[in-house]
Amino acid sequence: MAKPFARSFYASKAWRAARQQALRRDSYTCCMCGGHATEVHHIIELTPENIADPRIALNVDNLQSLCWLCHNNETIGVSDLPS
Repeated sequence: MAKPFARSFYASKAWRAARQQALRRDSYTCCMCGGHATEVHHIIELTPENIADPRIALNVDNLQSLCWLCHNNETIGVSDLPS
């Protein structure tokens, strides 16, 4: 789930376009495990200080396509599905 400061960003048309571009670039393939990618991860994490910087927030070179499990592992350290 998006952090409160980023909720409007993740609802933006610009983010949806960048997200689609990253998924298409990676052929909907997880960059970590090779599974089906459904998530797009910021390599340099978004913060309140850099979220308005398109070089970080919207640059596809700062985005990687991940499956749900790998994305959770990267963002919150979850490596198993909930019980």
